[in-house]
Amino acid sequence: MKVPAVVCNKRTIESLIKSGAFDSLGHHRRALAMIHEEAIDSVITLKRNEAIGQFDLFAGFEEAESEASLSIEIPDLPEWEKKDKLSFERDMLGLYVSDHPLQGLEGLLAQHAEMSITTILGEDGPQDGAIITIAGMITSLSRRIAKASGNAYARAEIEDLGGSIEVMFFGQVYGPIASVLAEDLIVVVKGRLQKRDDGAITLNCMELSVPDLSEGLHGPLVITMPTHKATEAVVTELGDVLRTHRGNSEVRLHLQGDTRTEIMGLPVHLRVNPSPSLFGDLKVLLGPACLDA
Repeated sequence: MKVPAVVCNKRTIESLIKSGAFDSLGHHRRALAMIHEEAIDSVITLKRNEAIGQFDLFAGFEEAESEASLSIEIPDLPEWEKKDKLSFERDMLGLYVSDHPLQGLEGLLAQHAEMSITTILGEDGPQDGAIITIAGMITSLSRRIAKASGNAYARAEIEDLGGSIEVMFFGQVYGPIASVLAEDLIVVVKGRLQKRDDGAITLNCMELSVPDLSEGLHGPLVITMPTHKATEAVVTELGDVLRTHRGNSEVRLHLQGDTRTEIMGLPVHLRVNPSPSLFGDLKVLLGPACLDA
């Protein structure tokens, strides 16, 4: 009798782990990736023996021992860093699933970009030849040499939270920034839009800068307020306080009712610069417990 082919090989199982397919088991992906080969080997050996008729005559009497022999101890390891975890997801699936590297930086990107990439690629997007500015992360980068001229250039895929676009770096633009370009780098690019006959859309870079995103790496500011306090006068004053402390951090308002709490994300123009001065103003307006959530 032939041994059945193994449907899922080790590489397949590893890919499934990295993509999050086994998250429901309750173990970190890093730990599962470490022991998956050992687990597969132990099961394959058992199934191979069963396929050729080598059953243990005493298996029925030693069920507990048999199960124990197939058990694999899963180490208690911390999860991969967020950057690595998301990188694996993208490599395996072509997209991010559990999170996005730019999550929490929406306001900062919006401050630098004239429009989102989704808008640029849409039917009503800017015309061919338009000069626009985008902000996003370099998700892929390839460096090449032009056959005709021998000049170096680069091709990159830049992604924001809504989509991605191909960006080209040529000639005098590419030279000064060649050492700066790298995958996972968040950049602001000003360039000329090129729409080809085949429908492809490319941005030819004219200027590139790397924004300071340090303020946006912190979590959102959460303000808690009982619903009975959310009068028109208080809400207006709250808006005045937030505008006085403009910045890059997202603000979320938790409206606490008797039975449930409603969570509201405030608009981009109400993002703030967290500071003792802001915290003091909020506590004077809403009470000392407004920032405890």
